[in-house]
Amino acid sequence: MEYILIEDSVENLTSKSYASYQAYVYCYKGECDFVYNDRKFTMSENTCAIFLNNKRLKKVTASGNCEAKVLYLDETFVKQSGPSNPYVVQAMLALFENPLMKLDEAEQDLCLALFRNFRKRLEDTSHHFHQDILRISAEMFMLDMLDFHARTNGASDMTASTSTLMARFIQMLENKEYRENREVAYYAEKLCVVPKYLSEISNKVSGYSASYWINKYASQDIHNVLKSNKYTVAEVAKMFNFTSSSYFNRYVKRSLGMYPSEIRDM
Repeated sequence: MEYILIEDSVENLTSKSYASYQAYVYCYKGECDFVYNDRKFTMSENTCAIFLNNKRLKKVTASGNCEAKVLYLDETFVKQSGPSNPYVVQAMLALFENPLMKLDEAEQDLCLALFRNFRKRLEDTSHHFHQDILRISAEMFMLDMLDFHARTNGASDMTASTSTLMARFIQMLENKEYRENREVAYYAEKLCVVPKYLSEISNKVSGYSASYWINKYASQDIHNVLKSNKYTVAEVAKMFNFTSSSYFNRYVKRSLGMYPSEIRDM
């Protein structure tokens, strides 16, 4: 079905056809290099990766002996069928920083079984409740993958209200509201909390302050816009609502380690 796809290689991970999908990858032989959120990673043997935003994935290069399983889930389908456990938000923020998870021997066997069983469910179109069983299977698959992540990274206690607050905050960043507003106070006001509380919750959930996430999203977006060479530095500064070119230059240098003109010339 179009909203669920399983493949036996990583070659289509950066395909535009999969831009609106989440990707769940298990590399069980060889290795694969990639860039995610402008950071370089190597997915080695017996390592899983969860890419919650495939559009942030670039430059995937697999070794000659690389063997992998990849499950693609349409983002709209995930929103309708995905797990609602509060840990999902914590995992989402952690996976933004590092999408990789090394599996132990028992987890390796389980992971291969997950892909094998999901494929059987996907191909069994004679099942009278095929779509329903796929939704249930997808949720179970995602929960098992998140369990791998929780075992690797640890899970903090988080209430449903905390999870909802952080999910709304991240959604504002995904909507690129930082292009107009990069102050914690702006987000806190829209979320009906005080700035100190938003930062405390962000630290508790992710280990980073609210301002860290605002600047993380903003700086990566600025980097990509500058690299596209479609706009002048002055136009990019205006696009991101900077009051002056000098302020924009300082912000980019502090956040990305280079001046805007240097990024455009890379």
